[in-house]
Amino acid sequence: MEVILELPEQVAASLGYPRETLPRRALEAFLVDECARGHLSRGKVAELLNLSFTQAEALFTSFRLPYPIKSSAEDAADNAQ
Repeated sequence: MEVILELPEQVAASLGYPRETLPRRALEAFLVDECARGHLSRGKVAELLNLSFTQAEALFTSFRLPYPIKSSAEDAADNAQ
């Protein structure tokens, strides 16, 4: 699927990123947001972006997405499966 995102030239210039990096930045932002919403796992985001574990964690950190902390009940439910 192809999605076309139009950014006004002034907005693109004010972001300070090289023009050729903007599509990748938009994809990263979209996938990290979907991860934060619970639609994608951290591992799936890494896979889709072809990142190593370390690279993926650096990406999540740059977006200030903390590692999810589970409650005792969630851990127990996961372990029971």
